[in-house]
Amino acid sequence: MTGAMCTPVFAETVTENGGESETSVKGTYVASENTPTVYSVDVSWGSMEFTYTDAYIGDWDPTTHKYINPVEAKWSCDTDANKVTVTNHSNVSITADLSYSQSADYKTVKGLFSEKQLTIPSAVGTAVSSAPNNSSKLNLSGDLSKGAKNVVVGTVTVSIK
Repeated sequence: MTGAMCTPVFAETVTENGGESETSVKGTYVASENTPTVYSVDVSWGSMEFTYTDAYIGDWDPTTHKYINPVEAKWSCDTDANKVTVTNHSNVSITADLSYSQSADYKTVKGLFSEKQLTIPSAVGTAVSSAPNNSSKLNLSGDLSKGAKNVVVGTVTVSIK
């Protein structure tokens, strides 16, 4: 039984001066385990608090019988309150899709991102503090009902691919 478990050994005898012996060298490829993909993404949000200022017809000018200095209705927010930042700590690049959905009670309020899709490279080879990131800003349009205060007009969703 011991003989059956032996590794074969080949021998060759060289019988003359300057004689040679040679054999083939063989190699076998064995695939290592695939490196698993690890997703780790941070999403940071501005406050997402907006103010709607209604249109102003303007000041009446009795000398021309016209309104002057009219102001259009507009949405505004504090600096970067409308900003969504996606930071990639993954070992693969990612794509983040950003979308806005109106609340059922506020269908007239529409949301549009400066960038609907963010492509962010992998974090391989970067310091944690320098992880790759990208941002987009939400802009609102449409009218808000008179008297509405601190109401949820919609929802923002970030989907990672």
